[in-house]
Amino acid sequence: MQKQDIQQKNNQSLTDKTKVGLTRRELLVGIMASVGVVSTMGCVDNFEKSISSPAADSPSKQDDLQFYSQEQFELISVLADLIIPNTDTLGALAVGVPAMMDTLYAQWASESSKEKHTKEITQVSTGLNDLLSEDFLAAPSDKQIEILSNYDQQAFSSNWDQTWAYRAIKSLIAQFYYLSEVGATKELRYELVPGRWEACVPFEKIGRTWAA
Repeated sequence: MQKQDIQQKNNQSLTDKTKVGLTRRELLVGIMASVGVVSTMGCVDNFEKSISSPAADSPSKQDDLQFYSQEQFELISVLADLIIPNTDTLGALAVGVPAMMDTLYAQWASESSKEKHTKEITQVSTGLNDLLSEDFLAAPSDKQIEILSNYDQQAFSSNWDQTWAYRAIKSLIAQFYYLSEVGATKELRYELVPGRWEACVPFEKIGRTWAA
């Protein structure tokens, strides 16, 4: 799965909002509201500071986890890395998305949102293991890519029972990625002072969606 495919097919609502001028602050408010944070406008500055410098000790482990278990964090890390991998720009794992999610649920989410997210992780983990007929996290990377691609296709093409869980996790990974500096200004194209306006341009000509 390539970042452009993820962006075009499954996160269209996010890029559409960006195109019409949705700000980083508004996106942060939306993320916080989605996990049950009260008075999000008053909390958003502190929340932004708390996720400004997430750093993982390794691609799949972190010693100072606040919400996730090591196994949950490893699954979120693998999903982040496969959904938005490193290409010519850093991917979701490299910019610290799993650590941001750990902070969000530990410090800001309501108890009901925490319970719901834990159920989502369990459901996705079970679904991937069942599809593979073995432990997804123990599988080689090429097998993980194959299984997740199948899982992703099922989740976005049917009324499958596990659709809600996978879609929720994938959406959060994408939102945090495109809130990062890399996601907003390198993966998405950004130009502080744009040139002439062109109403319709072939995607091949620009190669990326614009952040603003």
